[in-house]
Amino acid sequence: MKFREFSDRLDSDGRLTHVREPVDPRLEVSALLRKYEGVPVLFEKVTGSSLPVAGNLFARFDLLCESLGISKKEWIARLNSAIRTPGPIREVPGEFTYFEPDLDLLPILWHYPKDQGVYVTSGVVFARRGSAQNMSFHRLSRIGRDRFVGRLVEKRDLHTMYLDAREHGEDLDVAIGIGNSSGVLVAGATSVERGVYELGIAASLENGIEVVKARTNGTSYPADTEIVLEGRILHDETAPEGPFVDLTNTYDVIRTQPIFVVDRIAMRAGAVYHALLPGGHEHRLLMGAPRTPTIHRSLIAAGIDVANVFLTEGGSGWLDAVISIRKKADTDPRVAIEAAVRGHPSLKRITIVDSDVDVTDPHEVDYAVTMYWEAGKEVVLSGVKGSSLDPMATAEGIGSKLGLDATRPMVVPPEKELKMRKAEMASDI
Repeated sequence: MKFREFSDRLDSDGRLTHVREPVDPRLEVSALLRKYEGVPVLFEKVTGSSLPVAGNLFARFDLLCESLGISKKEWIARLNSAIRTPGPIREVPGEFTYFEPDLDLLPILWHYPKDQGVYVTSGVVFARRGSAQNMSFHRLSRIGRDRFVGRLVEKRDLHTMYLDAREHGEDLDVAIGIGNSSGVLVAGATSVERGVYELGIAASLENGIEVVKARTNGTSYPADTEIVLEGRILHDETAPEGPFVDLTNTYDVIRTQPIFVVDRIAMRAGAVYHALLPGGHEHRLLMGAPRTPTIHRSLIAAGIDVANVFLTEGGSGWLDAVISIRKKADTDPRVAIEAAVRGHPSLKRITIVDSDVDVTDPHEVDYAVTMYWEAGKEVVLSGVKGSSLDPMATAEGIGSKLGLDATRPMVVPPEKELKMRKAEMASDI
């Protein structure tokens, strides 16, 4: 669903909290987003900008699923279907007003006191090099009136395109969308095979997407994006990027990263700026939830009958997975743990539960672990590749993993059978 359309729906239903008094983009907006964690908020007056700021719109899994018109149980199947079958993309004229490259027009937030500075955190980058196209999330730290230093994760598609352009002494064409539809946000965080254009996934989730050609370069971007920064990644300039608070609410390291230059700013009438609080619920959900189909596919390939996969809030939407399975053998949980790690190597903890457990409900998961985990059933891996976001891992991401089997045993000794049977309510009450 379009960013503005979903915001308007929440407003009409009384689910959008309005902050009408002026607020400061330096630290105050982010503090209020944290205060209203999980509650969609619209800041009507942000000091220094004429644009309102919206945040926490997709800060709960039910809200994200609602924006896509699906239930929580349909999430993995729907996203896997979109990955397999991209939707149609159609070019249209577009309805934008264009401005000179002055980033003072935007209410870019300073989120935490020790940050490098103000950051665009909800930006989805649309890139083109020859026939290759890519769409992905990247944080951008403003370092000038028309430029950012942006984080490019090594070995991913945009980084590969950038390296190719740099080797040829050429800049890389990009467009940065802020205020994107939920389909674009989800697709932009989805891991797919190299060369697959993620916008096709968004088009499938939204039953088609209309795009507008950039005026200053060879990219195109969705026609319903609130704000677009057309520009380039420079081939011959870099700068330090960071500190920055990442998913785990810890500071990421400082790295030398490429420079993004803005050549033109495009805005829809009445544009709303999307603020994504680093380390907040919305950040964790948008980054983590699109990884669950990858884990699911790895489990299926290992022969596991999977009911559901969820990356928990307590694990920052990235490091901790709960997986429910229809167990056919007592060895299945260990196979599932190993398959989950292959599907998402960043995992630090994996909990396997039975299919009747709601993996999104921490109380049900805690019950299963407390009741059915036994010492000796866990899987411990040490000195293995994990995530650089794990504060206990090395700088190279080498750390430990814990897998917990919280499933009921296939064969129950007679003396334990009644004790292990879950209570049932009488049907005639």
